[in-house]
Amino acid sequence: MPKFCSSCGKELEENATTCSGCGKTIVESKENTTTGTVQVNQTIVTPKHKTNGMAIAGFVISLVSLLCCGSTSFLGLIFSIVGLVSAKNYDGDGKGLAIAGIILSSLFVILFVIFMSMGILASIFESASYSTYYY
Repeated sequence: MPKFCSSCGKELEENATTCSGCGKTIVESKENTTTGTVQVNQTIVTPKHKTNGMAIAGFVISLVSLLCCGSTSFLGLIFSIVGLVSAKNYDGDGKGLAIAGIILSSLFVILFVIFMSMGILASIFESASYSTYYY
């Protein structure tokens, strides 16, 4: 008769001690039919903790974009968005870092676009002013 995990419902192997789906410890109970008592053997095992690497990478790249004058903020924004979307696969781990990365990257992208457009406009007006003096 197959056994199933009480937490996630995945079918368990015959001699498994932990569930391969959720990582929780399998509790085996043995009932003594003569006395009516139940003996439970339980070992506490913490499930393997996964890390949301995309959220961390997005936040770090967003911070590095401060040193690079905002040029890497596009990458930070992309990594942070992917980290936020994948946070549900990591039980919400990294959600705060992903949101902070999105905010920082968005701010730097906006500032980068403003400063680049101001530089282009200044270049256009400066070249236009030179052409009026010499002709």
